[in-house]
Amino acid sequence: MRWAGLNIVVFFLLVFSGEIAGQMPGYNAKPGYDATVQDVSVLQLIANPQPFDGKRVRFIGFLRLEFEGDAIYLHREDYQHQISQNALRINPPHDMTKQQQQSVNMHYVICSGLFEASKHGHMGLFAGEIKDISRLESWDRDVK
Repeated sequence: MRWAGLNIVVFFLLVFSGEIAGQMPGYNAKPGYDATVQDVSVLQLIANPQPFDGKRVRFIGFLRLEFEGDAIYLHREDYQHQISQNALRINPPHDMTKQQQQSVNMHYVICSGLFEASKHGHMGLFAGEIKDISRLESWDRDVK
């Protein structure tokens, strides 16, 4: 049982250090561990944005890239039901290729970027905004 816990810790260290992350589809401008970002959830950013305003954050959510609607949602269902207040507007990196965008669009992703609580995207639809993204990679897992 002790080894199982150690394996889990090692897995997460590899993912966040970029050893495994470098193999995930998507965009990663700075492979390797980034100590400048704070791990949070989309829910934390939506419900209590002020402590994270102007800080680099890393979180997991459901990505939809579309005209005037680039956003990461708390859940896939929030996108399907157009609950934009459960989403953060994102500014995809300018050097992210179309192929990289297609590989993560409509998937759960891990995202690292700068959070701005006062920005709400097109027509003020979203709960905040993420810019200066350094990582936007697939987080989909085969769960049976």
